[in-house]
Amino acid sequence: MRKLFVRSLAIAFVAFALLFGTEFVLEWRRAGYPGLADLSWADVNNAKLVDILSPMARAYNNVLAMLIATIGLAIPLTANMHTPKLIEMFLRDRINRWVLSFMAAGAANALWVDYIIGPKFAPTWAIAAAVCFALVGWALLLPYFFYVVRFVDPSQLVVRLREETREIVERVSNRRGDPTAAQTEISTRLNQIGTIIIKSLDRNDRDVAAEGAWAIKQIYEHYGKLKSRMPKEWFAVDRADFVGLSDEALEMMTEARTWYEMKCLQQLEHGFLRALNDANDTVSTFSDVTRVIAIRAEGNHDEPAIRLCVRFFNNYLREAIKARNLRAVYDVFHQYRRLGRELVDRPELLRDLGSHFAYYAVMARTYGMVFAPQLVLFDLGFVTRRAYERASPAAPDLLKIVLGMPHRTGHDLHTMAVKAKLILGGFFVSRELVGETAAVRENLADVDRAQIERAEAQLLAADKSFFEVTDRQLNVEFVPLERREPLKQFCASLRS
Repeated sequence: MRKLFVRSLAIAFVAFALLFGTEFVLEWRRAGYPGLADLSWADVNNAKLVDILSPMARAYNNVLAMLIATIGLAIPLTANMHTPKLIEMFLRDRINRWVLSFMAAGAANALWVDYIIGPKFAPTWAIAAAVCFALVGWALLLPYFFYVVRFVDPSQLVVRLREETREIVERVSNRRGDPTAAQTEISTRLNQIGTIIIKSLDRNDRDVAAEGAWAIKQIYEHYGKLKSRMPKEWFAVDRADFVGLSDEALEMMTEARTWYEMKCLQQLEHGFLRALNDANDTVSTFSDVTRVIAIRAEGNHDEPAIRLCVRFFNNYLREAIKARNLRAVYDVFHQYRRLGRELVDRPELLRDLGSHFAYYAVMARTYGMVFAPQLVLFDLGFVTRRAYERASPAAPDLLKIVLGMPHRTGHDLHTMAVKAKLILGGFFVSRELVGETAAVRENLADVDRAQIERAEAQLLAADKSFFEVTDRQLNVEFVPLERREPLKQFCASLRS
C-alpha cells in the first residue's frame, strides 16, 4: 500500500510538472523570452506578492481542513466498525505523520511569508519555497486521499497487522528486540485481527473474516520457520497476556513453548464461536485453518503445537454439539478426519484422535444428535483404513474403537453405522486380513439377513456425489468399483 502511494505521488508530481511547465514555456515563448527581472514583482510592487500568496494560503488551509475533516470522520467510524486500535495504527503510520506534518507546515509557511513581505522587502527565496510547498501539497492531495481510503479498508488492516507481526518476530529472532516487550506487541496485534474477524462476522462480511483467519495461518507459518531461533526469554508466559488461566496452565504453556500458537488459535476459536451462532456457513474457514496449522506444525516436528491444535479441534466439537449445530459438527469431523490422515505416521496421536472421535460421538448422542455418531463411524473408519494401509501400530486400537461404537440402540438399528462397518469389513477382505474381518463379522452378528441385504444394495447403488450440496460433496456411502467385490464377499459371509 505504501509503494502504491509513492507511485501515485510520483505520477501526480510528474503530471503537475509537465502541465505547469508546458504552460509556462508556451507563455514565456509567446512573450518573447523575457528575463527574470521582467517576470518578478519583487521591488516593483511588493503588495502584488501579498495578493498572490493570500489566495494560495487560503486554498492551502482549505485543503488541510478537508484532509483533517475526512480523517476525523473516516478513522473513528471505521475504528468503531473494525477495531478500536485503528486510531493508534493510523497515528503510528509514517506516511500519515509525514503528509499531515508537511501539509500543516506548508500552510503555516504560506501565511508566514505573506506576513513578512514589506513595501521594501520581497523574500523571493521564501516565496519560491511557499509556491513549491503548495505545488507539492496539491500533488499529494489525491494520492493521499486514496491512501487514507485504502488504509481504512479492513482487508488492508489485516495485511498491515500481519506484516507488523512478522517484523516483530524477525526482530526478536535476530536478537534486535526485547522478547518481553515483543510479546505484548504481538498479543495486541493478534487480538486486533481477532476483533476484525468477530466484527466482520457481526456484519456478515464473510470475505474479511476468511482473510483474517488466513492471515493467522500465514503468521504461524512464518513463525514456525523462526521458532528454533527465538531466545528462551521469548517462551516465558506473562499472566497479562492470558488473563484467567491458572498458574498450572501458564507453567504448562511455558514448558511446551506454545504461547504464540495459543494466541493464534484463540483468535480462530473466537471466530468459530461467533460463526457458530451468526454465520455457520463460515465455520469451515476456522476448522480448515486450524487443520492447516496442525499440518505445518507436523512439518516442523513440533509435537506440542500439534497437540494444541487437536485440543482446539476438541473445543470446536464440544461447542458445536452443545449448540446442536449439525452442520458445524459435520464439518469439524470432516477436518478432523483429514488431520488424522496426515498424522497416520504418529501412532500415539492417532490413538488419541480415535478416542476423541468416540468421546464426542457419545456426547453428540447425549445431546440428541443421532445422526452425528453414525457420521463419526464413517470418518473414523476412513482413518482406520488409512492406518492399516500404512501398517500403523495404532491400527488395531482404532479398530477396537470403531467396533466399540454401537450400531443399534435397543431395537433401533442405526443403518448408517451398519453401512460404515460393512465398508470396513469389505476393506479387510480386500487386504486379506482374516482376523480383522472376523472381528467385524462378529460385531455385526446381531444384524439380521434382510437388513444386511438392504444396506449392501444401498451401498452398491450410492453415487459418488451426494444428492445435496454439502461441504464434503463426496457421498460417505460411496464404494469405489475396485472395493465392491470384496464388499459383496463380506456381506455374503454375514448372510451365511
